[in-house]
Amino acid sequence: MSESSDLNLSKAERRLSSLLLNTGQPQEGSLKTANENDGYRDVRDVFSNGAPQQQQNQYATPSEFRMAVRQQRHVTPTNGVCPGYMQANLIVLEEKYAFDFLLFCQKNKQACPLIEVLDVGSVEASCGVGSDLRVDVPKYCIYKNGKLSQEVNDATPFWPQNAVAFLIGCSFSYDGALLAAQIPLRSVEQNKNVPMYKTNVPTKPAGIFHGNVVVSMKPIKAIDVAKEVLITSKFPQAHGPPLCVGCPDSIGIRDVNNPDWGDAVDILEDEVPVFHYCGVTPQQVLMESGVDFFISHSPGHMFVTDLSSDTVI
Repeated sequence: MSESSDLNLSKAERRLSSLLLNTGQPQEGSLKTANENDGYRDVRDVFSNGAPQQQQNQYATPSEFRMAVRQQRHVTPTNGVCPGYMQANLIVLEEKYAFDFLLFCQKNKQACPLIEVLDVGSVEASCGVGSDLRVDVPKYCIYKNGKLSQEVNDATPFWPQNAVAFLIGCSFSYDGALLAAQIPLRSVEQNKNVPMYKTNVPTKPAGIFHGNVVVSMKPIKAIDVAKEVLITSKFPQAHGPPLCVGCPDSIGIRDVNNPDWGDAVDILEDEVPVFHYCGVTPQQVLMESGVDFFISHSPGHMFVTDLSSDTVI
């Protein structure tokens, strides 16, 4: 890696870079699952419905929410949960893939803004004191050979011994700021998961990783679009400003009422669809790149950190 490119790395990225360059050859970890005969299912069969409950704000702190998740008292999407705190997407890879994925995130910072990279084998995130990433996400997806195998509430049996966990920023982190500005969240109002879509917008490849961007969508009143852009621009760690406002055809979305993940939501006459980069992008990229095994959060089901949503990483 050149000196100039290293200067562009965040603290988390430099830390993993140093770690991986000094660990030597990666060891093979256990990839056994509870049932090796599980059949594959289409992603649409898994990544839909599961609407958030009305009790999103009943948790006083993120740690209290994580305990509810750990005890499987909360297994629904996290949009609207713990407003004012940063939420994160999760990707878990074997160590042999970690450096290439680090480079991919560094090249695609708006799609994959790194919040934290854990040490090899570690499960406690420093951004969540006392956390255990194997059980503190409401739902996980287990992928084998580039395909979704199953969805679970406890990833412990599937977690490789030499795993490297990546926490990536999520647009749910600025939900509180939008609500404070009187910009409603339609998915929360309708008790639905957010709609997410594949696009024709390519990411910048790195190593074996390549593929197109995935976006989430919020209906925003046309008169509030400028305000929404200004607010979200202040959250680069949560994907920042929109990729596209209106005109879904321009990014390859043919039907906003038929999302690839999540649920369709109503778009009113005075509203336009606003598309933001989405943390499902790395999942789509890892599938397209044929990675033999990885774990992720289920789209819409995030890890809630102890960090304020406006924390600068």
